[in-house]
Amino acid sequence: MRVDVFGCGPAEYVVMLLVHHIAADGWSLGPLMRDLSQAYSARRQGGDPQWVPLPVQYVDYSLWQQELLGDPQDPDSLIAQQFDYWRAELAGLPELLRLPTDRPRPPVASYRGGVVPFEIDAWTRARVERLARREGTTVSMVLQSALAVLLSGLGGGGTSRSDHPSPVAPMRR
Repeated sequence: MRVDVFGCGPAEYVVMLLVHHIAADGWSLGPLMRDLSQAYSARRQGGDPQWVPLPVQYVDYSLWQQELLGDPQDPDSLIAQQFDYWRAELAGLPELLRLPTDRPRPPVASYRGGVVPFEIDAWTRARVERLARREGTTVSMVLQSALAVLLSGLGGGGTSRSDHPSPVAPMRR
């Protein structure tokens, strides 16, 4: 998690939290925001936050998930079935998306990414939001679809694959 505080005036600040989806999702951000709000309120009054422990911890979820999915070595377990399904589903896809590059691909991947900052103007954003509403989907899905079209046009053809995590109904316990 990355936290930045920006001064916007003599007594005005904005706190920015940057959290990768692998570390937190929409559900886990709720308790985090609640705790930050409570901490801020308590500190403004000169005290310490009085947090109530969550009734369910992440370790509980992990144990439930292990129990549900079973042993990967057991061919009848849900996890083994999931592995089999995805191996079959992804079979035949190219290992490497052949896109035009500005330099040769290194023999060993460095996994160092880059950032290309850009802005979407208000008119384009409004059109994307309107399209998402009309199609009954999210802005994220519209943008992912646009990326798929771009990659296809750049040489990915119909064989590239891009997946996006999407929350489903929480598991009841």
